[in-house]
Amino acid sequence: MFDLIFDNPIRFILAFVIGIATAWWIWGRLGEIVSDTVDSATDTVGDVASGTVDAAKGAGGAVVGGVAAAGAGAAALASDAKDAAVDTASSVKDAAVDTAGSAKAKVQDVAGKPKIAMAVGDPDDLTRIKGIGPKLNDLCQSLGVQRFDQIAAWKKADVAEVDQYLKIKGRIDRDEWVKQAKLLAARDDAAHAAKYSLK
Repeated sequence: MFDLIFDNPIRFILAFVIGIATAWWIWGRLGEIVSDTVDSATDTVGDVASGTVDAAKGAGGAVVGGVAAAGAGAAALASDAKDAAVDTASSVKDAAVDTAGSAKAKVQDVAGKPKIAMAVGDPDDLTRIKGIGPKLNDLCQSLGVQRFDQIAAWKKADVAEVDQYLKIKGRIDRDEWVKQAKLLAARDDAAHAAKYSLK
């Protein structure tokens, strides 16, 4: 074995250099996604390479071939880490797309109806809101406005969107539907009655 090493020292040194160069090239290409894993693998390869060089000097380079194997092992480890990172990134992207799709699905997009968040759950008795009578309640229900918590969450854009469909524009702001709905959604009937009781 020693005769083989001493007869071909250039080949063993080249194998060592190629192993280190391969590990270095792979480490440089993986980028930030797998840097922690590659750093760990590189440290391990560096330690093995140091020990191998020392051993090769002392024992005639009997283990120089092991460095090339360590470099190949590091390359395989880095490749596996890269594949895992790519799979994880793909899963996160798919989850984000699904979430975005779900959010869009929760806004009703039906011709003749306002584009607002859909009501979730059984309809509330909207006539409890001062300013909404039976006819306006029926109109609201047909437009998809059905719950106190739905109205309580409205922003100015939602109010403007629904206001277009009401026969008496500006009614939502004048009668403070959003403020009333917040109290009713919170089941604070006493506060609602104190402020909005029908006189």
